[in-house]
Amino acid sequence: MKPSTSLLCLALLAANRCLAADQPAVRRDDPSTIRGAVYVSSGAYNAPQMWKHFSLEETRRDFGYAREIHLNALRVWASYEYWQENPERFKTSFDEMLAVANTNGIRILVSLFERCGRACPPGDMWSTNPLTAFAVISPNPEIFRPEHTHLWSEPRTFLTWFMEHYRNDERLLAIEVMNEPQNKDGNVPPSMPFAKAMFAAAKAMQGSVPLTIGNDTLAHAEEFIPLGLDVIQFHDNFPASGHDLETNIQAAIALGKKNNLPVWLTEWQRARPGGTGWGNDKISPSETTPDYASLAATVRKYPVGNFFWSLMVKKAYLPAQRMKGTINGLFWPDGSVWSLADARAIAKNPGLNLTEAHSLPAGFLDYLNAKK
Repeated sequence: MKPSTSLLCLALLAANRCLAADQPAVRRDDPSTIRGAVYVSSGAYNAPQMWKHFSLEETRRDFGYAREIHLNALRVWASYEYWQENPERFKTSFDEMLAVANTNGIRILVSLFERCGRACPPGDMWSTNPLTAFAVISPNPEIFRPEHTHLWSEPRTFLTWFMEHYRNDERLLAIEVMNEPQNKDGNVPPSMPFAKAMFAAAKAMQGSVPLTIGNDTLAHAEEFIPLGLDVIQFHDNFPASGHDLETNIQAAIALGKKNNLPVWLTEWQRARPGGTGWGNDKISPSETTPDYASLAATVRKYPVGNFFWSLMVKKAYLPAQRMKGTINGLFWPDGSVWSLADARAIAKNPGLNLTEAHSLPAGFLDYLNAKK
C-alpha cells in the first residue's frame, strides 16, 4: 500500500525538525522594504522560453530599468522543463541572472512550479504564435493526479537539485515552491496535494532562504502555514477599486499578524471597475491596458512586500486575459515606458523623466483582428 500524501508530508516535516538544529536561521526581511515586479523577458511567452533564449545582455538592460524605478526585487519562474532539457545551461544562466541582480541591488523571488497556464506537448512549448503561446503548467498536470504520485519523484529531483544549490543563496529573496496550487478539479487535476508534498520536501532541506507559495486566495495560504510557510503571498491583479484592494490587503495583514508571518502582495496590476476579465467577465478596451497608477498609492499605504505584473510590456500571460486583449507591463525593450504616470507612481518620483510610448506589441492587432 502506498503511503498517503499527508503521511509523506508529516514524515518529511518530522525529518526537518530533526535537522533543524543544524540549519541556519531563516531570514526575515521587513516586508515594507520589498518593492518588486514580475519579470519575464520581452520575447518569451513562458518560463521554458525565457531560459532557452536567456541573454545576459538583455538581463543587464532590463534589470537596469528595474533599478531606474527603485525596485529591489523581481519575481521570476524557473523552468523544470528546460532544466530537464539542459541542466548545465539552466544553471549557468540562472547564476548569471543572480549575479546581474546582485549588481543592481535586486534579490530574486523564484517560483519552481507553475499551476497556471496551459498543458502543452513539448513542441508547442516553444510556440510564439499569440493564439497558442501561453504560460506552461509545470510539471505536466497529468502528474498531479492522485493515482500518479509515483511520478512525483521526477519533479522532486529538480526541487532537490535546486535546494542543494540555492537554499542558502543570499541573492534569493525567497523560494516559491509553486504558484497558485488549487484544490478544485476542472481542466487541470487538483494540484494542492502535489504542492504540499513538494513544499514539505523543500522544508526538509531548507537553509536560510524563506519558503513560500504563490496564492490566489488567503484560504489557500492558510493550508501551508502548518507545513512551515515562511511568507504569506496573495494575488489581486484586477480589483474593482483601490478600496477593494485595501480590504484584501487588510485581511492578509491580519492573517500575517495572527501567525507571525510577513505578507507579500506578489501580483497586482490595475483597478478594473468593469470586471476582472476572468471567466465570463468582459473588459472594456480602456481597461485592457496598464494603469498601475490606479493602485500604487493604495499598495504603498501598507507594510507589505509588493510585486506588480510586469516589468516588461507583454501580451497577457494567461489565455483568459490574452483572448480579451489584455496587455501588461511598464518598460519597452528600448527603455521607453507604456505610461509615464505609472512609472512615476511606482518609483514614487513625480519628476522621473522617461519617454512614453503606446505602440502595441508587434503583430498584436493582427492577432486580435483574427479573433473577431
